[in-house]
Amino acid sequence: MTRPDLALATLSLLLVTATWVNYFRRVPSGNVPARPVGSIAAQGAGLVLAALALVVAGFPPGVAVPVLAGSAALFAALFLWLLTQRATPVGDLRVAVGDRVLAFTAPRDTGAAFHTDELLGKRTLLKFFRGSW
Repeated sequence: MTRPDLALATLSLLLVTATWVNYFRRVPSGNVPARPVGSIAAQGAGLVLAALALVVAGFPPGVAVPVLAGSAALFAALFLWLLTQRATPVGDLRVAVGDRVLAFTAPRDTGAAFHTDELLGKRTLLKFFRGSW
């Protein structure tokens, strides 16, 4: 006997996961659109399918449907939220020797502010680390 609630929950998680994989597969090549409308629509469809799975499941829904549908909803919401945090860079982002540094301010390890104005007239190599040590 097929369970439509379980099928909907599974489909929602598969759709959301496939969209994440497709989006991040394109990132290294710089082939991500400025406004990924298809990815946004797929994440929205995943949210709708997850909600529909919970409605069809009734009460109490068991364990599998809330876990699958909840995971899909959480990942879809996270994807949509991440897209609102920063605009996707557009254009060629390569940096060459001799290019001017864009102005920025960052905290030093001592807590004092670092400004790129301090680098004027100096040959400088900037290296950025993600995370902490």
